[in-house]
Amino acid sequence: MTAALAARPVLPLAATAVAVTACGGKSTAKPKKPTPTVDAPAVDSLLNEARAAAKAGDVDGADAKYREAEKADLALSTVKEHAEFLAKNGRATDAVALTRGYYEAKPSDSNGSLVYADALIAAQDFTTATEIATEVVELESNNPAGYETRGRALIGAGKLDEGVEDLRKARDLADKDARYVLSYGIGLEKAGKVDEAALQLRSAVDLDSANAVALMHLGVVRRAQDEAKEAVSWLIRATKADPNYAEAWYNLAFAQNDLNDNNEAEAAAQKAATLGATNSQYWYVYGEMLRINKKAEEAKGAYAKAVESKPPHPKAAAKYALMLYEAGQYPEAEVFLTDNIAKDPRNASLYYNLGWVYSAQKKYKLGVEAFERYLELAPKDDNDRAKANAEIKALKKKGGIR
Repeated sequence: MTAALAARPVLPLAATAVAVTACGGKSTAKPKKPTPTVDAPAVDSLLNEARAAAKAGDVDGADAKYREAEKADLALSTVKEHAEFLAKNGRATDAVALTRGYYEAKPSDSNGSLVYADALIAAQDFTTATEIATEVVELESNNPAGYETRGRALIGAGKLDEGVEDLRKARDLADKDARYVLSYGIGLEKAGKVDEAALQLRSAVDLDSANAVALMHLGVVRRAQDEAKEAVSWLIRATKADPNYAEAWYNLAFAQNDLNDNNEAEAAAQKAATLGATNSQYWYVYGEMLRINKKAEEAKGAYAKAVESKPPHPKAAAKYALMLYEAGQYPEAEVFLTDNIAKDPRNASLYYNLGWVYSAQKKYKLGVEAFERYLELAPKDDNDRAKANAEIKALKKKGGIR
């Protein structure tokens, strides 16, 4: 049995003891305390308030209402919904604490174990998630949910072959259930087996034609197979199935860009950034689409959002500086880049752009130093290395630097 299982609380002996009759025939068993009744309407009201707060973007308010509902009735359905809400809003560690509480309070509930494992996966603690899911697999060898959860955890840990095998087992145990077919398809996609993934994802769509996740992943895989036009059609279906699915809009932007439908790509990227307002990747891609469409000021705004997000996008600061550089705002670009280098001193692209900013201002020695630092940090196959070396030679010549 795994270490995680050993750490679970042991059920108290008294919980399973039978009443003993004393010699005189009088029972020594204590009367059971009455089970408190759940005020179902009150719980439902709290859940509705939590959902309303969530829809309004009030994360703290929704969290508080969910906790009130759980205090009144620790139902797994509520814990699961609450945990998914927390993870979606960047509070995966809170989701782990919440689900661990249920897991420890109700150790015999395998579904609770899997909800806990899901929270661990969201928090990227793939090792513990694998251990928890393994408990379920060992106790319930015919439960596809155990294999499916462990498969996702293994893939998250980089153990792609093992993860795909578990996902296959889950699919085999319930091959008419879209959930398991979909998970297997996504696992194959992450393992780079796009042809096999496409087949499974088509099967998932056949089983559940309105499943936005299945539609999106099928679009992503068809794009990987160089079928951009078909990819767009699947991704549009995904956004229609779930108009608030930011990741689907994000992938749609890429597929439309492949077809040079750049106005449509910009609109899709904007939708992704608006829906996933805390995701730096979405803002960065929106900035890229705006830059392609020659909307410099708007692009700067999107890149700035990507820089301000937590964590910031690693390329956004350099792209923001590039927009300043192209606008001839060299002093502003210099200040911006040096400030960001202080925060991220090993970001090669920042030094590369700073080199060009110094060059434009005829700060030859500083330009050489910035480009040389870029060459120290950049990957050996970076496409800009040749340009940097050529500019170093030009700056040395202009500045009389040996």
